[in-house]
Amino acid sequence: MKAQRVEQLDDRWLRVGGVAFFVGLSIYTFKAYEHPFSLATLNLLIESVVNSAATWETDRWILRRFQRRYPALHQARKRLLLAIPLCWLCNVLIDWAVMWVVDVTGFRPPYPWAVYMQTITSGLVIAFLITGIQEALFYFSRLLQAEKEKEQLQKENLQTQLDSLKKQVNPHFLFNSLNTLSYLIGEDAERAEEFLDEMCKVYRYLLRNNENELTNLATELQFIRSYFHLLKTRYGDSLHLDLAIEPSYEQSLLPSLTLQLLVENAVKHNVIHKDYPLTVHISTQPNGLLMVRNNLQKKVQHVASNQVGLSNIASKFNLLKQPEIQVTQTDTEFRVTVPLIQPKP
Repeated sequence: MKAQRVEQLDDRWLRVGGVAFFVGLSIYTFKAYEHPFSLATLNLLIESVVNSAATWETDRWILRRFQRRYPALHQARKRLLLAIPLCWLCNVLIDWAVMWVVDVTGFRPPYPWAVYMQTITSGLVIAFLITGIQEALFYFSRLLQAEKEKEQLQKENLQTQLDSLKKQVNPHFLFNSLNTLSYLIGEDAERAEEFLDEMCKVYRYLLRNNENELTNLATELQFIRSYFHLLKTRYGDSLHLDLAIEPSYEQSLLPSLTLQLLVENAVKHNVIHKDYPLTVHISTQPNGLLMVRNNLQKKVQHVASNQVGLSNIASKFNLLKQPEIQVTQTDTEFRVTVPLIQPKP
């Protein structure tokens, strides 16, 4: 089975500290602190560093192999059951090898056979200690990695859903604009040409702005003024736009094209006639909200919809983990209130 690549925390200081601990333990066991500057103490120090480093690094290498082969958190028991016996055996062999070299070279006083036997017990204790520390570090690093992957997956999923929602807007806007252009061609060729020029400007801006997840209120208002110019070409004085925006909120953020969808929703579902003019009011509220409202004069006939209006806006705010939009309808008025997102400093 192919080993899985697992990101792990940097354990360099842990390894240095572990070796230092075992060296200090050897110095304490042999009471070398009583003669700190003697040749015997220096030899013991060298032997302890070699033995401790070899033991720690060997146990770490063995456990890392099993961690890569069985990386899941629930496989911790399996990793330890396989690693500890092997580490125990290697610890005993390393101790015996070091002591044998010491005995053969006369580097230090020879070890009695009883000490060789004691390493069987101490080797097991050390195997438990090293693998336990290394496994705890591995477990913690896997938790951090799992949380990071979860966060990245959520971010990618959010971006995918937002992109899907944004792609619904452009065809819808183009469809309505072409309908208007088709109407004007039959009524007034000159106005149709003028409308086509404005539509190109607006659509070019729309494409550029729709690439962004969020935009500031000032940019949205600039677009709405251009977009409303197209609507006025068709409806004339039967359609009005009233803006009451507090300048302090102009840099607040909201999902791109939110205002365009709300204005389009008002135009689509209401009668627009010189005897029944439609007025769209866009205003900021003291509590950091943006309200878009219009006088209610519903069309009698059924209006086809491809469901990219209010549901699209609500989905965007939901995906961005913002408060829900508020939709209110009375006998005379239709209101949609959306939260303004404060930019990060």
